[in-house]
Amino acid sequence: MRQGWIGLVCLVAGQVWAAPDPADWLQNVAEAPRRLSYEGVFVFQHGDTMQTVQIVNRPAGSGKESRLTLLDGVPREVLCSKAESISLSTSDGQTKLERRLNSRHFPDLLPAQAERLLAWYELKPGKMARVAGLDCRQLELVPKDRYRWGYVLCAEKGTDLPLKAVMVNERGQPLMQYAFTEVQIGRAREPAMPKLSAKAMAEAPAQASGDTLRLKQLPPGFVRVAAVKRKLPQHAEATEHWVFSDGLTHISLFIEPMARMPQSPVKGESRRGMLNMMVRQVGQHQVTVLGEAPWPAIEAVAMAVEDR
Repeated sequence: MRQGWIGLVCLVAGQVWAAPDPADWLQNVAEAPRRLSYEGVFVFQHGDTMQTVQIVNRPAGSGKESRLTLLDGVPREVLCSKAESISLSTSDGQTKLERRLNSRHFPDLLPAQAERLLAWYELKPGKMARVAGLDCRQLELVPKDRYRWGYVLCAEKGTDLPLKAVMVNERGQPLMQYAFTEVQIGRAREPAMPKLSAKAMAEAPAQASGDTLRLKQLPPGFVRVAAVKRKLPQHAEATEHWVFSDGLTHISLFIEPMARMPQSPVKGESRRGMLNMMVRQVGQHQVTVLGEAPWPAIEAVAMAVEDR
């Protein structure tokens, strides 16, 4: 979500450009993917995995409609609108539909009220660069604490559309990155949005009360943005799924009944340290916290959960 990614990215030597007001600029970069029509192809690198994705996007009312098509591996499409996000995958002639909680995707990575991020990230303007044949301005979002990863974006000079985005750790090392290899801004085919059947509508996650357990305190800037119940593979009962976010970083918390003897907390992390996880028992529930966030953020959320 194959090593040796070769991107069509060429840095251009030059002086740091004079940035406008940081809050205004960040807001323009956040709004560009939703107010512009564009289509193109980008590469996504996550650890040792690289994928190529075709995207078609156009404004629709106060929101947008977009269609992302995976060009390698198992055929898969993601259809996004302001109201919902749907993932369609095909295997052995069977199409599987999954409704997603988050409708944001590259290059639409920043929240609607992006200026609020400046409470938790410092915005640093960078040099001019070149991505997919287009000039872009670099900007870096540097975390002010240890609870979030940083980001380096490159926004197209004329429109502020992000052409590249890199998630970096505290040492500035890339953890995940997206980059257009080709893009046309200002025009896009209509991204066909399918009509959902009654069966598909019934598969939407049910809203959860969100009061099964309680949290003493969240990391600074994080708030709960979703609470649903969903049926997970190989789980007999529906699992409660909460999502917390500061607008850029997302952390999931899964709650399910304890099915075995009490256990000590379990810590897990991906090989490159981008994805962290903690599992612990809270009362009669097993709580799993995971996300693409630093370990201190995952631990803070997991240890803040209390039984009612």
